[in-house]
Amino acid sequence: MNKTVTPLSRRKFITLAGGSALAVSLSGQKVLGANDRVRVAMISCGGRAGSLVTQFGKLPGVEIVAICDPDLAQMDKLVKRAADKELDISKAKKIQDYRKVYERKDIDAVVISSPNYWHTLHAIEAVQAGKHVYVEKPVSHNLWEGQQLIAAEKKYGKVIAAGTQNRSDPGPQAGIQYVQEGNLGKILSVHACCFRNRSSIGAPLAQPLVPPSTVDYNLWLGPVADKPMYRPRFHYDWHWIFNTGNGDIGNQAPHEIDMMCWLLGDGPLPFQMKSFGGRFGWNDAGNTPNLHTAFFKKKGIPCIIEVNDLWVSPDENRPGIRDQVRVGIVVRCEGGELRGGRGGMYTVGEDGKTKIEKFPGDGGQAHAQNFIDAVRADNSKGLAAKVANSVKSSNLAHLANISYQAGSKVPEKRIRAMVQDDKHLNLILDEQAAQLKNWGIDQPKYTRGQIIKIDPKTNTVKNEGVETLVRPVGRKEFKVPELV
Repeated sequence: MNKTVTPLSRRKFITLAGGSALAVSLSGQKVLGANDRVRVAMISCGGRAGSLVTQFGKLPGVEIVAICDPDLAQMDKLVKRAADKELDISKAKKIQDYRKVYERKDIDAVVISSPNYWHTLHAIEAVQAGKHVYVEKPVSHNLWEGQQLIAAEKKYGKVIAAGTQNRSDPGPQAGIQYVQEGNLGKILSVHACCFRNRSSIGAPLAQPLVPPSTVDYNLWLGPVADKPMYRPRFHYDWHWIFNTGNGDIGNQAPHEIDMMCWLLGDGPLPFQMKSFGGRFGWNDAGNTPNLHTAFFKKKGIPCIIEVNDLWVSPDENRPGIRDQVRVGIVVRCEGGELRGGRGGMYTVGEDGKTKIEKFPGDGGQAHAQNFIDAVRADNSKGLAAKVANSVKSSNLAHLANISYQAGSKVPEKRIRAMVQDDKHLNLILDEQAAQLKNWGIDQPKYTRGQIIKIDPKTNTVKNEGVETLVRPVGRKEFKVPELV
């Protein structure tokens, strides 16, 4: 049997997500009319902004009135990229300092796609200034920040939406609901997959990298520690340095982790987090792992996050795959599996091959409109991607990184002892052994992550000696306010 399942209707999904249509306001709340103009500022003009500016700027009744980036050249590039997609933002005010954006009275909302370490502070200062916020994932750079972001939403009463657009994709909506309704029986395990064919960022420089002359480095660096940069490229490769980035488990994988959490009811954090991984084969300036596996139990269900950014071999630019999924989730159930993610999902029978149901998706095309609807209603209830849920999914990535950074190098056999007889984790190690052999690494030394013990009630880590990983010490000029 192979049939296509009609996705949830937009109206039904909003009702399920928020309990009421966005057009209905709570007593006393200001509601913009459906045709009222929503004035938006873009905070950061890098790669992701190139997609977001058209997603928002082409919506009816939305105007991009300002763009902001510490790099003047990035703003010029964004204007051109928008024009290439038939969107004219040439009249938008170019502002290098985001604080001047927040002072303006002609801005209703901001779309934040700055580097990860800026997300929380940019969002909190925006709601303090009375702006609604759309913030990219991960919504925080560390565990502590996420709690402050949730507190800011409650304190200032503005809309904060997350850039986890899978929650607006009819494919995952219908596929996840299908499993939640018990159509495949009991859930046995959930596997979040992130297989990307990334490359080395280049050997470390002999002397620290000098930022481009168009960059206000103080504004670019913001809340993180001022450390010398030895990577060759200034933009984007901050992802692969722990001071500024979170690796791919905090870059691409938050989308897949978020689907995992969504499937399991967005409940509390697990009691423990374990991990293993390493940065293999590249000998470059990065320090985040390119192989990173984290595992834990959520509601008693075994969960695995698998990140693999390494080509299958130095001569074959191709990523690996897990159960026919490269980027998405695999939900193993008594009666079959749910596979896929953004753009569509499907189920297979107990043989792992026969396709049963299909859940077509569209990549989350309604996600930007969902945020604008919430802005007009001045009401977060109908948001597809609520910030509290995105904090939870971001926290799982942060816990995996805390485990990794607090870990120690060991031979592979010590990792085998840690995973014991778990067949899925042993299969990962088997396949990585073959992959690493292709890279000339016959006896890999992994980082065995420290077992992180968690109090789900307080969202705190019990381990001693990891305090600066939970809440890194940053610069005083750009300090995330302590709200909780």
